[in-house]
Amino acid sequence: MGRMSILAKRLAEARKRAGISSQRELGVMAGLHISGADVRMFYYEAGQNQPKLSLMKRIAAELHTPLPYFYCEDDVLANLILKFGTLDEAQKKKLLDFVDTL
Repeated sequence: MGRMSILAKRLAEARKRAGISSQRELGVMAGLHISGADVRMFYYEAGQNQPKLSLMKRIAAELHTPLPYFYCEDDVLANLILKFGTLDEAQKKKLLDFVDTL
């Protein structure tokens, strides 16, 4: 079996970080039907299927995680995306202004 997809890895990490213990719970929160939510989420976290972008947007919203995090292959950049996503607009602007001075 090949390497786990980055989306699968990030999805499992984000679900656990959010304190959501079951794949079914996250699936239902994101709008999947309860009867198949656990199976679909299992396949997504196992890297056997990839959710459509519209579903990933709902999952990201439920996990309070920026969508780009799930697709970022660089762990350092993914961490930065997470931190950036917690900032308010004024803080984001201040950080970007600072980065421009580097």
